[in-house]
Amino acid sequence: MSKAIEFLESHRSGNPFHWRVGAQWRKDNEFWLTYSRYITLQVLRGMDEQSVTQAELARRMGCTQQYVSNLLKGSSNMTLETIARLEAALNLDILKTALTDVNTYTSANHSHTQG
Repeated sequence: MSKAIEFLESHRSGNPFHWRVGAQWRKDNEFWLTYSRYITLQVLRGMDEQSVTQAELARRMGCTQQYVSNLLKGSSNMTLETIARLEAALNLDILKTALTDVNTYTSANHSHTQG
């Protein structure tokens, strides 16, 4: 057997349908994931505009850089406290904007698919 085949065999998933579980989870959690992604994009935009690194954001929030990294992946179910800490650290109004923009987007998108 070739080394490539051996490598692939040794890294084969024990559960070949694992991707379906992830896809179903994303579908089931689509509503809050939309907000989470939007909030993440707002944070990334604020960081970019202010030239703030993950390490600096972590320092401002009083947490670890790893925690910030996990938040910025966009799939964290953030608490209101976390969002407030992000807002304070970057001097942004993330929540108000997210509620307005995401609801407008999802309403427009929903009416478009119905028409």
